[in-house]
Amino acid sequence: MKTRIFSTVGLFLLCFQLAAFAKPVKEVNEKLVKSFQAAFPDASQVNWREQQDHYFVRFTQASVISEIEYDQQGDFVNSIRYYKDASLLPLNISWKLHKKFADKIIFAVTESSSPAETIYYVKMEDEKSFITVEATEGGSLNVTEKVIKQNE
Repeated sequence: MKTRIFSTVGLFLLCFQLAAFAKPVKEVNEKLVKSFQAAFPDASQVNWREQQDHYFVRFTQASVISEIEYDQQGDFVNSIRYYKDASLLPLNISWKLHKKFADKIIFAVTESSSPAETIYYVKMEDEKSFITVEATEGGSLNVTEKVIKQNE
């Protein structure tokens, strides 16, 4: 019983501390919001926040969760997209992954984009392991993580 009480109090304090650090969103630049709405008319679950003089918008569109960072002037800084559908990967990357890891199944992709580059972190698995492959737009592949599954 004591453990539950301490856990509940600890969780409450953690949430309180996180809320204290989060800056409430000031009036988001109306021009930025209109520009976002025009670019992503089918976006749902749109949530804006401000952090360190940048605006972040998190939204869902076509089963893809996305977050875009804008500076104070409304210029794109970077974005992150999370999806499960491997068909959203560029064709050159899909082909190289298929050739190099034919025995593995893609189950998640994190796509990180900046004005300079886009990098894909592809989570794959087979019967024995999970791996994360970093793929660049040019098609280079690099295994960044490998975890062996435990036998049950």
